[in-house]
Amino acid sequence: MDELSKQILGDLLSDFANRNLSADALTKEYVGVSLSDLNQKYCIENSVSEVDFDLALKDLEEDGLAKTGPMDLYENPPGSLSVVIAFYSKREYLYLTEKGYKAAKKTQSAKQSKTAIPHVQISGSHFYQSQIGIGDQVAQSMSASASNETEAIDRLIQLLSKTGVSINEATKQEIALMVSLSNQGNITKAKPIFQKLFGAAEDGVKQIAWGFLTAVITKHMGL
Repeated sequence: MDELSKQILGDLLSDFANRNLSADALTKEYVGVSLSDLNQKYCIENSVSEVDFDLALKDLEEDGLAKTGPMDLYENPPGSLSVVIAFYSKREYLYLTEKGYKAAKKTQSAKQSKTAIPHVQISGSHFYQSQIGIGDQVAQSMSASASNETEAIDRLIQLLSKTGVSINEATKQEIALMVSLSNQGNITKAKPIFQKLFGAAEDGVKQIAWGFLTAVITKHMGL
């Protein structure tokens, strides 16, 4: 699978788990994730081309990892001399198969094994980390000053990109706004942006990202 297919498969797995569906759902059609929502997320918000998006869906379907629905009966034209009895997908949503669930879990486990759970220490206006695993890279003794918004923004952009998210100008602006709000002590407005950007990331990555914002907030509080 390419990276986009893996990300879409991860979305399906998150949806499946969040809804507490049983294994029985994997052996039959269930209402999965809206294809329009997936298109909005990847093509509009993250600037993935329609061609790449469609090819990723095609790969998932051809590999038997996901299916589209709902299925409907083909309607024969009135007065047709031949009658075709067949079903087709209306392609309104995408859902996991049993094979897709196993593949998604395997991919999830592989990502988690590459991401070390960091030790977070906040002292004064600085946020310290050591031995932080980010994707295939390990950052040694990484630190960011909470008094420097630009550095915090750059670090968060770098961190988010390591999760496989395509970084565009809109994403950069959201990160800048989140850091600015944190620097103002407005955690109520900063948190929803954080959830949108890092909500699908592994726990280790979330902890790293939240550590940067925590450092910014504690600086604002004079701690």
